[in-house]
Amino acid sequence: MSKKAVIFDLDGTLWESVDATWTSLNTVAKKYNYKEISRELVCNNYGNSKVDSAKMLFPEIEQEQAFKMLDEADEMTVNTLTNNGGYIYPGLEETLFILHEKYDLFIISNTATKKYIEAFLISSRLFKYFKDYVAASEIILSKGNAIIKLMDDYYIDKAIYVGDTLKDCHAAEVANVPFIQCLYGFGKELDCEYKVNKVEELDALINEIFSKSN
Repeated sequence: MSKKAVIFDLDGTLWESVDATWTSLNTVAKKYNYKEISRELVCNNYGNSKVDSAKMLFPEIEQEQAFKMLDEADEMTVNTLTNNGGYIYPGLEETLFILHEKYDLFIISNTATKKYIEAFLISSRLFKYFKDYVAASEIILSKGNAIIKLMDDYYIDKAIYVGDTLKDCHAAEVANVPFIQCLYGFGKELDCEYKVNKVEELDALINEIFSKSN
């Protein structure tokens, strides 16, 4: 019997934490006399690596200093989210409960640090549904290669990647796994085969995709 897994992106797929992230970034920007960062820019940055985030959020600042500012903002965001949580998409726990009885569940995020992912798991109390989680940027891998590594590490035969952006779609292509786009997330609608409008639609679609590959 083949081992199957569902691998999730985090932001725009499982939850949304824009306000906490936006507030932290602007607190740090003000500390260093940098211009205000727009909420739209923060939303557009989700899915970027740390290098790309530095370029997008602090384009006039040298990389080393931009990394320092990102780290400070991330620490503030993690503290806020661990204590207060973010916006969990409706129906998430019910869907994860159903899925984890059939498949191994994982999180792979490109923008997030491991502590940020843990802030989600702790505040949402959803730790019990996930076998593992990976912050791709921290292990210096692209999201696609992080998916490949995770599948190798856990001897996974078949996987599906669930995300919301074009970069998530590209990561699935690199890993040669089916991709499901969450249209309720941050990304624009893509020309991809599988899409859902809400979390509750995931179970049926995931079952359908895996049944095709049997």
